Amino acid sequence: MDSSLITPLVTGGGVAGVFCILFILGVIYPRSVITDLKTEIAELKAALAQEREASRASVTAASATRDILAALQYGRDAGREKAGP
Repeated sequence: MDSSLITPLVTGGGVAGVFCILFILGVIYPRSVITDLKTEIAELKAALAQEREASRASVTAASATRDILAALQYGRDAGREKAGP
């Protein structure tokens, strides 16, 4: 064989071997895996935003309920004060 033919084959094989080892070790990822991960992260961020909004709504509802109950209690206590002993 011609030495000018062997050198590119060995060099190409070495590069392919390094690529295969990096792929097996998990240093190199296929593009589809990265795309799937980005999609999953976007979905999780959207779900987190929805949960935060639901949490804010429940805090608002709890605050309103507390205010209503306090007003009812105040009205009941004020009625007792007017009636006297």
